Amino acid sequence: MRRRTGWALLFCAILMFHTSSATAQTRVDVELELVLAVDVSTSVDDDEFNLQRVGFAEAFRHPDVLRAIRTVGPNGIAVSMSHWSSTRSQAAIVAWMHVFDTASAERFANAVLQVPRRFKGTTDISGAIDHSVRRLMTNRFIGKRMAIDVSGDGTSDPARDAAARDRAVARGITINGLAIHNEDIDLGELAKLDLTDHYARHVIGGPGSFIMAAADFSDFRRAIRQKLIREILGPNIALYGQSGSAVGQLIE
Repeated sequence: MRRRTGWALLFCAILMFHTSSATAQTRVDVELELVLAVDVSTSVDDDEFNLQRVGFAEAFRHPDVLRAIRTVGPNGIAVSMSHWSSTRSQAAIVAWMHVFDTASAERFANAVLQVPRRFKGTTDISGAIDHSVRRLMTNRFIGKRMAIDVSGDGTSDPARDAAARDRAVARGITINGLAIHNEDIDLGELAKLDLTDHYARHVIGGPGSFIMAAADFSDFRRAIRQKLIREILGPNIALYGQSGSAVGQLIE
């Protein structure tokens, strides 16, 4: 009986060793793990949703973004995309992909364009953050940095958003925001100030976090391209500037 128990324990130990070794072999080192969390709440109509989708795809095809990916380091980045709206409405719509050159960036861009809108609903930024954290904690990549790119045109409960942000930051994750000013639902300049203030005070956080703004959904293409460059480069933005780009224009 003891002999059988000993063999069973030995077998389990060997199995665990091979399982952990296989898992370790599938892990991929990258410079950055990035979740693109895209607002698809009801305030975003179908045309505006398409502007976001096309904007992301064009950004990953843009020479400046491709150069940022090459500049950040030899391992490239890992990136995925999620849609979010209300409390229980979040979904990963583009799986994690390793982006490190023009061909891999093109594959990601194509994947973004092929995915339809998942749902509509109210706005819950905290749910988007919590969902993105789970995505970062359960993928096969090991990033030197982890970041969540939250874009949206509305606010939600400040306390819940701040609590979700703090939980993410405690895990070493940086949250950056892109506030999209939607004139269809805004109440003038006051609403724009409220949206930007909400993102600044209750959403963004972590090392090097920042907020950018798009004047409207038609301005999203420019804003997301500039945001991605800054997001991908992180501390290496000065290095990127040495190769000829006007860095000041990228981070306004």
